[in-house]
Amino acid sequence: MKNYLNLFTLFFTSFVFSQAQITYTSVRLADATESSYLELEEFWAEIHENLIKDDYASFWAIWKVEQDSEKENQSDYLIMNIWKDSIQKAKSMQLDLKEYAMNVYKGKLSKSKFNKKWDIISKIGSERRQYHMVRIDNTIFNGKIENGMKIQINAFKALNDEYEQYETEFYKKWHEKGILNGSRKWWEINRVVGSSEENYPSHVTVDIYGKELSEEEQQEFWKEVTFTDRMMWQNGVKTRELLGQEILELVYYRN
Repeated sequence: MKNYLNLFTLFFTSFVFSQAQITYTSVRLADATESSYLELEEFWAEIHENLIKDDYASFWAIWKVEQDSEKENQSDYLIMNIWKDSIQKAKSMQLDLKEYAMNVYKGKLSKSKFNKKWDIISKIGSERRQYHMVRIDNTIFNGKIENGMKIQINAFKALNDEYEQYETEFYKKWHEKGILNGSRKWWEINRVVGSSEENYPSHVTVDIYGKELSEEEQQEFWKEVTFTDRMMWQNGVKTRELLGQEILELVYYRN
């Protein structure tokens, strides 16, 4: 059995040094039923498993978006693809993906059944938006990956050139303290370098929270906050604008 803690920690932290390439695809289902969409992703899961094994990718996941009645035009799912660097991503883009997928399912599905599965995507009514990103920084991962786990995604617009520095040199320090006391399991920041949308966020951060601190633990945590820290917090929030926030639940993953 895999040691998920060590594997996931190595997986995420190695991306800091190699500038991981990341693509998020948000999916809003129209006419399609949820079961039809999940059938499609089950088919693709085996393809992604082989892509990762053959060093064409590093991570793939399907996340279900927690619905909020007060939000309009929410996506239903988010597809996360991660490559360890630009070289791996470029190599994957050169693949004839359908031919590769046929080889994955060779001996498992007849040609007609394969084509039927392959064509499901064209029959599912959905609205998709893509966001292409580069990893800037992250903490260590203090947990394990498992279906049902939840993450929080935050979309920001940088308001000045100091934003990234505040995130990586100040806020990260406090995220790491959260790792140590168990209130946080993970934090990352990514720079958005392109999108299928005209107006898109400049950065995306990801939070995975841990335990809720007791009153005594909270008091101990806030004892460490200095006057300088408070001023940094006040100035830091002026470098960014929060554009949106979503809670996601893991449905499928391969790594």
